[in-house]
Amino acid sequence: MRLLLIIIFSINSILVAQTGSIQGRVTDGRNPIPAVNVFIPELGIGDATNDKGFYQLKNLPSGKIEIRFSVVGYEAEKIEVEIFPNKTVEQNIILKETIIEVQTVTVTGFKQQEQKDTRTSLIDLNPRSAKILAGGVEDLLRTLQSLPGVLAPNDFSSQLIVRGSGPDQNLIIMDDIEVFNPYRLYGVISMFNPDAVSDVNLISGGFPAKYGDRLSAVLDVTNREGDNSKAFKGNINASIVDANIVLEGRNPFSIKGSWLINSRRTYYDLIIEPFVKSAGLVDDNTSFPNFYDFQAKLVFGPFNGSKILLNGILSRDGVNVISGKERNTPDSVGVFNITRNDVLGAAWHFAPSKKLLNKIVVSWYKNNGDTDFDSQILDPSLNRSAFEDAIPDTLKPYLLGFKFSGDFDYRKISVDDKFTYLWGDNVFEAGVGFDKMETIIDFKFDLDPQLEAIFAANPQFRAVLSDLKDIKKYNRYRAYLQNNFKVTEKFYFNPSLRYDYYDLLDKHYFAPRFSLSYAIDEITTLRAVWGIYYQSPGYEKLRDQNVLFDLTPDYTKLLEAEKAIHYVLGVERWITNEWSLRFESYFKNFDNLIVQKISQGTRFITELIPGKNPKLSSSWTRPVPVLGDSVTQIPVNNSYGEAYGFEFFLAKRNIERGSKFSGWISYSLAFANRYELNEKLPFRFDQRHTVNIVMNYEFNSWFNIGLRWQYGSGFPISEPLGIKPRILYIDSNGDGVLDNPVIATRKPFGNPNAEGEVIYDIDFANQKLNARKPAYHRLDIRLNFVTNFWNIDWVFYLDVVNVYNRKNVVGYDYYITEDLQLGREQNNMFPILPTLGFSVRF
Repeated sequence: MRLLLIIIFSINSILVAQTGSIQGRVTDGRNPIPAVNVFIPELGIGDATNDKGFYQLKNLPSGKIEIRFSVVGYEAEKIEVEIFPNKTVEQNIILKETIIEVQTVTVTGFKQQEQKDTRTSLIDLNPRSAKILAGGVEDLLRTLQSLPGVLAPNDFSSQLIVRGSGPDQNLIIMDDIEVFNPYRLYGVISMFNPDAVSDVNLISGGFPAKYGDRLSAVLDVTNREGDNSKAFKGNINASIVDANIVLEGRNPFSIKGSWLINSRRTYYDLIIEPFVKSAGLVDDNTSFPNFYDFQAKLVFGPFNGSKILLNGILSRDGVNVISGKERNTPDSVGVFNITRNDVLGAAWHFAPSKKLLNKIVVSWYKNNGDTDFDSQILDPSLNRSAFEDAIPDTLKPYLLGFKFSGDFDYRKISVDDKFTYLWGDNVFEAGVGFDKMETIIDFKFDLDPQLEAIFAANPQFRAVLSDLKDIKKYNRYRAYLQNNFKVTEKFYFNPSLRYDYYDLLDKHYFAPRFSLSYAIDEITTLRAVWGIYYQSPGYEKLRDQNVLFDLTPDYTKLLEAEKAIHYVLGVERWITNEWSLRFESYFKNFDNLIVQKISQGTRFITELIPGKNPKLSSSWTRPVPVLGDSVTQIPVNNSYGEAYGFEFFLAKRNIERGSKFSGWISYSLAFANRYELNEKLPFRFDQRHTVNIVMNYEFNSWFNIGLRWQYGSGFPISEPLGIKPRILYIDSNGDGVLDNPVIATRKPFGNPNAEGEVIYDIDFANQKLNARKPAYHRLDIRLNFVTNFWNIDWVFYLDVVNVYNRKNVVGYDYYITEDLQLGREQNNMFPILPTLGFSVRF
């Protein structure tokens, strides 16, 4: 027996002495790739990489063997490795993404949220989804508008309306830097280039304490680092309206790290402008809207746990339009505008161990612009179709002058320190930050007296256009603490506290927040959040607020920060490996909302004398002044509200081999109300029902198709009750003071010898948001054709917006007919709009 054991031990020792091991990491050149199949065909054994891309195969026979690496979305790789006895071979692998598989993987665009993650309402979007979403015009913000709880104001805007809140209540972060005006072409597209972005997180409610100074949602965008697997590579994307180029590679001179630069430019001015000029619609010195931007990201390291990141953005929007003499509309306009948006940032990431990370971020941000606007517009009470092709000299009595000039300059210097520590199964985060702000605005208005009368008579327009010049220098300070506690194997709890000091208000605010997640089983997770949120006033929010407040010290010292309390409850379940389902309900309570102060003013009433001709001023009684409301630019905390609703989200991802279909279906039922002067009003973007259907199908290796259909019940609008005579002040005694109210008159068009007739205005009375637009719906289709020639991968695409040419309403123009009836003309959003383009990787 003893001899037998010795023989067995000797044989085993000989066999062990003849075997070795192999291990390594599989990446895409920047990030680890999990779940990669590592297989040795001749032995029939294999492994899969973990979440850090690590694999290991032991007890392999010595000699040369072939190993294959494969995963959906990347080109398979096979290598021949020599195994040495009693040694472990280190073999790291870089897999190259494939065009076809990228299309397949990124159509779904969503990453699985870990069950220990307590964040609710999280949408973790793959930015390449913006590259292939039908009708998304390859824009990240427009891609987000196809997700539950997120709306667009209209087809022309990339702004985000999230769960009953305005766009000014969304915090937008790029590489840990807050940006104020992330739009190009005056809101049509966003500043984020999907070819240069690595991660997009939208938290549509109940966001953590590390985010602040906003009431609604957080969009956190991370620009990707350059590919350090090659010295140089790039891609170009071009369509009939714009083009962008991305170049990247590893740092030269053997310096660890990478570089990435990208640039975009529209060419409306190069393509559309010549046709419009040749038609005589604009003056010869016109320059059509255009923009260009240049972005760069440099990475140095890692060096002993340290990494340095440098970011920069230079952006310009410009337009210079003057109406031409040959136009067929009565209006004329001259617009000159330049907007600049620049960012510089530097970050030091220090990770001395796998459990600790500290980030110090320093940034400089500037957003400024100049505008001059000079116009002659047709009196809005008139039917403009009757004035088309009219002789310019005859139009003067029917035109109203509107001039505007404005300069703004928003500057911010920020310093942040963000600390993360992993202790056991818990995650502790803390941070402090400081913003030095300087905002300068200078707005001047010159309105025709009759135009002022129209605004004064209809306060629901909220058209306060008084001159305003102000310079503000103030600071914001912040700090936060939060810890994700593992209470049990299934239950995680994250209490947090945020502190903000707003120098502009000279007030301190503490905002506690709590979130939790509970794993009902391995595929079902329950999450809930409660939290308090504050938002300070500021001119930097002007672009999204679309309201001109006077924030001089006399008013700001009386203000409180706006406040919201979020309640969110949701459940998510993975039906299969590819199908997931999420239900979520929310309630947001708003308080101390800042609105324009309503002061006591004067309005006039007059009555028609029975039996008289209503077109003659002598047929009306003398205007009598009565008390009325007057809107001012003074900010006051005089509104509150709520937003609540329910969201359903069913998504299909391509994970399994051979899977060709992906997409999602979402439905939102939402209610959003505001209360002002004890009056309940719907929020101006209150959309009760919203449906999004997104489908993508890969027919074969070179052709795939994407569909998107959107439906939304109509937004609220103010609908007029009728018409009324226009009342103007005149100088009754020649002393230069307008003191006598009279009924305005004007000679009818085409009959200069006739008696002056009464000018009527549209009468909204006190009706505000008393009706709704028709329902919105739209179908978009995108066709992608993939090929390879010149040893380069190409994608050609056709993207068609609004395939069945639905006339979706953006608004109405009201006018008064010859027989003194109220007329209405509909203004529509995008018609059917095809776009051709291509992208190429080299």
